[in-house]
Amino acid sequence: MAKTPTLQERVASRRGSLTATERKIAEYLAAHPQEAAFSSAEEIGKATGTSDASVVRTAKALGFDGLPGLKRSLQGHLQKLLTPANRLSNSLQSITDGPEAMLTATLRDHVERLQAAEHTLDGAEFRRAVELVGGARETLVCGFAGLAGMSDYIATHLTRIGHRARTASDTGYRLADRLLLLGPEDVVVAMAHNRINRELRVILDHCVQVGVPVILLTDTLGEALRDKVDVVLSAPMSRPGTFTSQATVLILLEALTIAVAAQDRDRALAATERMNTLREELNGYGMTDETSLVLPRPKRRPRRK
Repeated sequence: MAKTPTLQERVASRRGSLTATERKIAEYLAAHPQEAAFSSAEEIGKATGTSDASVVRTAKALGFDGLPGLKRSLQGHLQKLLTPANRLSNSLQSITDGPEAMLTATLRDHVERLQAAEHTLDGAEFRRAVELVGGARETLVCGFAGLAGMSDYIATHLTRIGHRARTASDTGYRLADRLLLLGPEDVVVAMAHNRINRELRVILDHCVQVGVPVILLTDTLGEALRDKVDVVLSAPMSRPGTFTSQATVLILLEALTIAVAAQDRDRALAATERMNTLREELNGYGMTDETSLVLPRPKRRPRRK
């Protein structure tokens, strides 16, 4: 059974069809779900500098039967997310008692998002992603800006378990070189937060044209891009108005890599053993001897006279 799209996903998928006023209201609703869940049309209109009629029209434009339907959806979603840890995390946002408080707030905020991911991730979709990567000739991992490092990470680890993988994080003309040899026997892992940039649009259009399956890791673009991808792994990355975190992306990629390795244990273990052999040849000593080279010798106690 397909999961109901979140408000943020609805806004992302319909942004292009909204009027300027509707877009302003929609972005406010997506950024302030707790306030919107319990506010009247008049209150939301005042907060956005619009009218209550515009608020109702926006709710309908987002696919709800009106503001009551939108609020019911938000309230149901918040019941899952507003755990004690969530409320504490929100309270800690106002604390300015130094680095220790910020450390606690950040850790709790990430725990909150990972708990929310349990509700937004679809197990069947994840299984399909594992099957696609496991059976592909090659995996092309696409992530731009802050996600470029995540691309390198999963490509490296897929290679280490015996699967051909490379990255495509270039912008402009150089991206064409990365896409040129893609075929139906390959798979693309595309990562995107809440904006569809030109590079992502070109990648998805090209994959549709040549028949390459696509796995999308995102927080809000699942509904907007559903027709162009084969698998959507949708999980909250960060709260609106805060720094975008890659922690959830990293954990998803690690889970994907481990699950692919588990599909073909012999292949993964054989590749890892070959990698260790190559490392030993490059190092000039066995990997089992490595710890003895870096551990200091125990100090002898001075003899008593």
